[in-house]
Amino acid sequence: MERVDIVVKLAIGTVTGIVSWMVGGFGLVFTVLLGLMMLDFITGFMVGIYQKNINSRIGTLGLIRKVYVVLLIGAVYLIEVAVLKGNGIVTDGVSGAFCLIEFTSITENGGKLGIPLPQKVKDIILVLKNKENEE
Repeated sequence: MERVDIVVKLAIGTVTGIVSWMVGGFGLVFTVLLGLMMLDFITGFMVGIYQKNINSRIGTLGLIRKVYVVLLIGAVYLIEVAVLKGNGIVTDGVSGAFCLIEFTSITENGGKLGIPLPQKVKDIILVLKNKENEE
């Protein structure tokens, strides 16, 4: 009889190892990005509950986008190290940019939950959204 927990642990360990190799190890900025991605997914789920609009398709598409971002950062790292002979600075920059996007989404989710945001935070989000639209 096969134990499911062993299979799950093996799968998680394998995926973690591959992602870690692709991005040159879990540096601080990348680790922060992964944490923000989890928070964004959780707060998005909370919004779905709050608005009585839970949709597994929306959640799945959100996860697919986050997996794509991780793969993109992995590709940036591989190109940076193999082609540009860099040391991960570009990868950290890309990860940092995605951290800002995730933070913006988390704060927007808070607004959808009826959490009042300080005006300074609203101003920062507006600036970040404008920069995002310019790119």
